[in-house]
Amino acid sequence: MQKIILASQSPQRRLLLDALGIKFEIQPANIDEKSIIESNQKLRAQLIAQKKARKIASINPNSIVIAADTFTIFNEKSYEKPVNNNEAIQMLSEQSGKKGKCLSGFAYIDNLNKIEVYKTAITELVFRQLTNYEINKYVAENPVTTWSAAFCPAYPAGINLIASIKGSLSSFTHGLPMEFLVPLLEDSGVFDEKK
Repeated sequence: MQKIILASQSPQRRLLLDALGIKFEIQPANIDEKSIIESNQKLRAQLIAQKKARKIASINPNSIVIAADTFTIFNEKSYEKPVNNNEAIQMLSEQSGKKGKCLSGFAYIDNLNKIEVYKTAITELVFRQLTNYEINKYVAENPVTTWSAAFCPAYPAGINLIASIKGSLSSFTHGLPMEFLVPLLEDSGVFDEKK
């Protein structure tokens, strides 16, 4: 069976793959994301995922490699992981009551079947108007510096911050667009082998 590699340490992405019932390995790419400079944020998300996937595929040429990168944009400003809790509080304050976009760059490489796909999933979102109490409580009780834009909607406390979304649900909640991934795994014959 062809090896499947998730080029990410994200526990949320791992949960989605676990739910498919497939065997896979974790090999984080650990690239310098800040070195990828591109004014088009949709393209930048895709390029980051592409660089992650290509790095892992270069040392695992016969494997299926899946990579992703997610960040949020409000008022044309990109929100990645905050460096500390104070920056997280600032980010959440700036996002409170506002409309934004969650971008998830996605990459899939299967050299054996000659499949190579790079895309970006977009989810529009609206934050509730948050109180200072809510923001401070959320930052104090959650590992906000591990999440882009200082929040994670995969958990109840994070989804509580959101008023509405439109677009890719799994990209928004778990950072991986399953609507892209599952058909590609089918094309690679991953589910055929499970029969």
